[in-house]
Amino acid sequence: MDTKKIKRTGIGKKSSQLLSELAAKNKAIFTFGEARALLKEKKPATAKLLHDLVRNGWLFRIAKGIYMILPLEAGAKPEFTEHEFAIASSMAGEGYISYWSALNYYGFTEQVPKTVFVAITRRKKEKEVLGLRIRFVCIKKKKFFGFKKICINNIHVRIAEKEKAIIDCLDLPRNCGGISEAVKAISGAKDEIDSKKMEMYAKRMGNNAVINRLGYIFELLGIKTALKPGKHPALLEPEAGTKGRYNQKWNIIENVPKKELLSWREH
Repeated sequence: MDTKKIKRTGIGKKSSQLLSELAAKNKAIFTFGEARALLKEKKPATAKLLHDLVRNGWLFRIAKGIYMILPLEAGAKPEFTEHEFAIASSMAGEGYISYWSALNYYGFTEQVPKTVFVAITRRKKEKEVLGLRIRFVCIKKKKFFGFKKICINNIHVRIAEKEKAIIDCLDLPRNCGGISEAVKAISGAKDEIDSKKMEMYAKRMGNNAVINRLGYIFELLGIKTALKPGKHPALLEPEAGTKGRYNQKWNIIENVPKKELLSWREH
């Protein structure tokens, strides 16, 4: 649905009251249940009112039961203006923003991913809303930790802590642009992150490869570590095949040359 094609039309008393009360509560994104509670109406009446507000260009339906107010200052042909994390979080339930999206938020990469990555514990298909792609990464419950709440445009959003965002990337490098991007992030973040917390989080993940990758990268970047490699050999980059030099100290197959891992230093 393209908001550029929507022209706003008149609005009724109850609709105006609903939008006013939501605005007073700083609720740019809200659910069907929240609207019904404010309207004190039955489900059919609430559904009809919301349907009309969407059709008349006052609301945008993000997903089933989730709506976004299109701001008044957007004019007769309102544009999508809400923060991408707010949109993604409204669809993710208990999920949290992580991987490449979190690295960008913290300034650990200059790359601007075209996809918002959200960690969740139940499988959910990738969605696209107003050109915004949202990828839901299903992880095991034991890996679901290390996040906090931030406020973006008066909307509470869950996002990985700095340390956990990087650990998540070492767990699934494809969700941050590859292991080289993770190396660059750790280098850029080393004055802001707690290396001991990262080590603790790496162990807590229950993935031998995360520990081996973190130890290897810490040594590569000259960061002191007390980590011991896991028993099972791991690929440095899961997407790069199985050929490469075997690093006995970190029990890891260097299937990406060090020169490539550090190529960003040349720019």
